[in-house]
Amino acid sequence: MAKLFVICGHGAGDPGCCAGGYTEAERVRALGRRIKELGGDQVVLCDTSRNWYADGGLNSLKADGPVVELHMDASGLKTPRGAHVIISSKFSPDSYDKTLADKLSAFMPGRAQKLVKRSNLANINRAAARGINYRLAENGFIDNGGDLQKFNEYLDDLARIYLESFGIKVSNSAPVQQAPAKQPTQQATETESFGGRYRCTVFKLNVRSAPSLSGSVVASYSRGQTVVLDDWYKSADGFIWGCYTGGSGKIRYIAVGRATGKPEADDYLVKE
Repeated sequence: MAKLFVICGHGAGDPGCCAGGYTEAERVRALGRRIKELGGDQVVLCDTSRNWYADGGLNSLKADGPVVELHMDASGLKTPRGAHVIISSKFSPDSYDKTLADKLSAFMPGRAQKLVKRSNLANINRAAARGINYRLAENGFIDNGGDLQKFNEYLDDLARIYLESFGIKVSNSAPVQQAPAKQPTQQATETESFGGRYRCTVFKLNVRSAPSLSGSVVASYSRGQTVVLDDWYKSADGFIWGCYTGGSGKIRYIAVGRATGKPEADDYLVKE
């Protein structure tokens, strides 16, 4: 029986957070593969061609062991850093949660809380409803140079943290780690040129305090109005989110369009 089931976040056209020439979807898949390679038959790497959030895969996943979903975070700023573990607010952390949170936060420090409870994340709620032993791990901030460098250069050490946390020994037949490669030039260029002036194409477009539908609505734009976005974006809740600094000095977030992997004619904001 496998001791650990690994799900990689985003994918299937959804890049997740993007920075430094990398995408979250690709990086967490690299980590997932390394956990599987080092853990051997004690690890099940769930289908990496899927987006397990978008297609509701946890509603039918058959897992007879603990499950961890891999992610990286982004803030739009360069200072936030560190890893942490998220679990359902319905449960108390178990030994897996506590050990993983301790080891991840020691490896990649910087978070105020190394273990947090949430009730507004779809996969956490899906797993809780089915009684699946599940947690979501944010493996640092992809837009923090220190976190990204450590993720890339010490990928094996990070993978071993997962194996150790779930009581799995490293396989003697694991292949040698390959050096990380940046994403194709086209993806990196798109990330770097994301910022600029955008025009609103819909009757009303909400501005939020966070890059998700759970963020508080703090303002709105109307059709024809323009906004200048930073060179940053994040995929969440099925949308691509851009950001800018508001008059209050706080970072504000706005949905540019659906997360399809490319600009669309019906996007809510169109670059001028």
